[in-house]
Amino acid sequence: MLVSLILATAAIAEHLGGGVGWSTTDEFTDPTRPLDMVAMLGSVALMLPAAVLGSRWGGGAPGIIHSTSRRIRWKLIWRPAAVVFPIYTISIAATFLLTGAEGFSWPGLNLRTTAVLAVIIILTPLQCAAEEYVFRGLAQQTLGTWLKSPAWGILVPVPFFMIGHEYGWLGQIDIAVFAICMGLLVWKSGGLELPIVLHTANNLSLFLLSPFNPSILEQGDVAPSRLLISVTLTIVMTAATWVWLSRTDTRRGPAVAEPPRDQPEEAAAPVVV
Repeated sequence: MLVSLILATAAIAEHLGGGVGWSTTDEFTDPTRPLDMVAMLGSVALMLPAAVLGSRWGGGAPGIIHSTSRRIRWKLIWRPAAVVFPIYTISIAATFLLTGAEGFSWPGLNLRTTAVLAVIIILTPLQCAAEEYVFRGLAQQTLGTWLKSPAWGILVPVPFFMIGHEYGWLGQIDIAVFAICMGLLVWKSGGLELPIVLHTANNLSLFLLSPFNPSILEQGDVAPSRLLISVTLTIVMTAATWVWLSRTDTRRGPAVAEPPRDQPEEAAAPVVV
């Protein structure tokens, strides 16, 4: 899929005669260029199949990397997404307008902008899923095999997740809070679906705004006001998701037993991933 997207974008660029807007930058960080976005998001998305195959080849049960039900529980994606995505979109757009609108520029409704937005919509969910599979799924499963407390699987991957981001110390606080909250949701739900939803809602909103203000993706010093808004949003959405899961799931709290494959999902208990 990624290769097809790259080839399709390159073909369009060649058909249009190339040009600066269709080429790549040296850093692959320009959100107004389709091939830059393919490289930026696609390079991370490639970790997704690597994580799934690594779990299986490392001796994990088939599908256990997704959830304790050994499959992707789509209801835990579509139902929360219908609520989470609008909230993140409104919150991040409001933050953008209040703190970063001075850098706004309209890129124009042309084929290149359409291609950029298409790349973002297709690859951002895969990029977010890849990070969750690597930093939450593999980490909690591996550490949970050797260490009794789930806290190890939640906290140990945090600094590694932070290393992948180049923010200043205030921004790194935001990244650490986000990583811990996503780890808690993995432990609570027994799967990666809810963290993927929240992660995608956050990143997709940011990336879709980036063609209109490329500075929104810059990693460096973060204003205290943005840190406060972002951390508050993460904690509130995590807490709301936690409460929703507790109220809609009659199986109270995480358990440690994995149900047989032929047992209905309703009879399975959430377990530590």
